[in-house]
Amino acid sequence: MIASLQIERMLVTRGQHVLYDEAFHHGVNIIHGSNGSGKSSIADFIFFGLGGDLREWKESASRAEKVYLQVATPSGTLTLRREVSIDPARPMSIFFGCMNDGLVAAMESWQHLPYRRPEHGYSFSQVLFKAIGLPESISDGSSNITMHQILRLLYVDQLTPVQRIFRVENFDTWQTRQAVGDLLLGIGGYDLFDKQIDLRETEQKYKEAVTNYRSLVAVASGYGENILIEHITAAIAQMDEERTALLNSIEVLTAPQVDPDDHATVQSLRSQNAKAYNVARRNVSRLESEIETLEYEIADSEEFIKHLKQSISDFDDAALTFAALGHLAFEFCPSCFAPVEPKEIGHCQLCNAKRTDGEEDSRTLAVRLDLEMQLKESEALQSDREADLSAKRAALRVARQALRRATSAVEFDRAGAVTGRESAIAELSRKIGFIDSQLEGLQKRLELSRRIDAASIAKEELNHRISRLKGEIEAIQRAQNTRKLSAYTLVSRQTKDLLDQDLQEHSDFGDIEHVSFSFTEDWVAINGEKNRAGSASGMVILKNSFALGMLTSSLIDKEFKLPRWMLFDNIEDKGMVEERSWNFQRLILRKSAQFDLPHQIIFTTSKIAPELDRPDLVVGRRYTRAARSLN
Repeated sequence: MIASLQIERMLVTRGQHVLYDEAFHHGVNIIHGSNGSGKSSIADFIFFGLGGDLREWKESASRAEKVYLQVATPSGTLTLRREVSIDPARPMSIFFGCMNDGLVAAMESWQHLPYRRPEHGYSFSQVLFKAIGLPESISDGSSNITMHQILRLLYVDQLTPVQRIFRVENFDTWQTRQAVGDLLLGIGGYDLFDKQIDLRETEQKYKEAVTNYRSLVAVASGYGENILIEHITAAIAQMDEERTALLNSIEVLTAPQVDPDDHATVQSLRSQNAKAYNVARRNVSRLESEIETLEYEIADSEEFIKHLKQSISDFDDAALTFAALGHLAFEFCPSCFAPVEPKEIGHCQLCNAKRTDGEEDSRTLAVRLDLEMQLKESEALQSDREADLSAKRAALRVARQALRRATSAVEFDRAGAVTGRESAIAELSRKIGFIDSQLEGLQKRLELSRRIDAASIAKEELNHRISRLKGEIEAIQRAQNTRKLSAYTLVSRQTKDLLDQDLQEHSDFGDIEHVSFSFTEDWVAINGEKNRAGSASGMVILKNSFALGMLTSSLIDKEFKLPRWMLFDNIEDKGMVEERSWNFQRLILRKSAQFDLPHQIIFTTSKIAPELDRPDLVVGRRYTRAARSLN
């Protein structure tokens, strides 16, 4: 899939009042008007509507309540909705279809998705990545690359210093910038990103395993060296022998005399034994019932997970079949076999419903995402069930040990006579009770020791997996050096070509031998000099040429993941003369006309080149301070 994104319509509302509603088109889109007329507000709404994290709004823009964007992607048409707010990390609602249908659809027809990735389900960035054709990526080994971070490279705004490539923000790391740049230039396919995601998750599991192991060891430290399994089993065996000997001693104790005090003591012990037996029996019964229920749920869920995986596979096969065959024309109704009358072009040949471009693809994406979400949630719940089952089985082993001891005590009480040498019997019974309590403690200690061993093994296995994944990632990265050189060289040449066409009478670049750049350090340089341009307007030309160079490179090289989309809000920034701005606008149009591959360039200007002021290029009317962009 070639990554692609195009805005088809933007709607900004305040209650029932429409502040802005304009259609966009393929290729070059120009938003023009005088300074202070609200052009940058439109650019900010586009940035925010696509998933950017915008918190500071211009006074006129802060009146808005909701932003809607209808976007075309390789997976179909989507409508995005976000509520304007000064709060960070705002969620997004997505309707899988065109805006007109979404505006009249019920609220449950929209998917409401958070900004950050939830424990179960998807963030809106994950859904948009799937729709646009971007692989899921990570940065810093912890936080996911979001639409906001992607847009920082695709939105050239006015507030960011002209020396910077990425849109400025307070919390920025070189790892994030490098990950975004490499992602959009197609450096590293799905294999690398999948392994990076796997590594991140494995490292998180390793941290949890280490924490679990340390907490278990801390609990066990109170037992000293007597936590080894072989020591505990030996101690249990020794106490079982002592307990058996005591029971044998009780059996041989008989006497014809009865001591009333001893009799009362024995009766009290028998009553306690009976209560202990009932409690132990109920505990074992409860655990067995819970385990049986859990085992049934796990088996049932396993079948459901298999069904979901098969459904996703069948769904993909059906999508491929549809892509190959297209819409089928039925001669006979598949229900009643009556002849089907021919329908209009663009309508379903069976039910005559009108088809909208991209509608089937967007529904397909919605269904697949729903299946994937069900699978993800089911697997997470299954993992919780299996952990719960393991814990209950361990508890059952302890409970059965306690039941065996209680059963032995009750059976002896039933077999023994009330008469006899009760005093000696009571003393021996107390000793047996003491041993039983020690055996219970040893059994719990044995379970703890087993958990420590299991945690240690799990920790080591995760550590080995981390080492293996890091080695595989390093090998892939070494193999990608050729791809990186190719992508960087193409962007450099495309940028140089644009700079060479700058107006010579205004250019302050001198002879340009090569253009270099660094996503990590966030700069672009001419002949190795980061401040080669002697003027601020020259730096604007350099920055814009680099952004346009990335876009044209993505139209040349299909391995680029940049979604063939770019937004400029600084065409004539920093006091640029009119002729120089016109020249760059014409360059944008010429470059766009060279490519048939779908793409979109949106730019704002207060100094539109005269021949570009035409309806097929300009979006909306010309804005002024008296007639601003927002009604």
